[in-house]
Amino acid sequence: MSVPKIKMKLTTRSIEKAINEVKAYKRQLSEKAAALIEALVDAGVEIAKAQVRELGAVYTGQLEESITGFFDPEAGIGIIRAGAPYAIYVEFGTGIVGKQNPHPAPEGWKYDINEHGERGWYYFNERDQKWHWTKGMASRPFMYNTLLELQRQVEDIAREVFGK
Repeated sequence: MSVPKIKMKLTTRSIEKAINEVKAYKRQLSEKAAALIEALVDAGVEIAKAQVRELGAVYTGQLEESITGFFDPEAGIGIIRAGAPYAIYVEFGTGIVGKQNPHPAPEGWKYDINEHGERGWYYFNERDQKWHWTKGMASRPFMYNTLLELQRQVEDIAREVFGK
């Protein structure tokens, strides 16, 4: 989207016309900015779902299916969300295994908080109706990777949106 040039004379009519052109440009810019946010949300949802698959975080399909995007044009914000209740554990990892294979940006995340350490723990899996033993799981940072990929793609997406 190129910046338009506005020519005017120093007359009331010409100045009013220039003001209207500036307002129209501002509206168009706001619409393009909203379209950019919406395009980034859409791309982010697809990237996050692909990351779940690529990182091997597919167990029941619930995590991938829970990834949604929301765009609020009034507030001008977009949100990409993983709604599965265990999404945060996949993202950051758990237990001693997670601590040995941590999230790239683990600020505030605590591994092995119940002090199971190498002993691990047992949990009941509703899906297969069996007890399983674990020491935790490594981080599979699907949302963090989505952020990095969106950062790589933002200029191309903006060119596409603003070029329309």
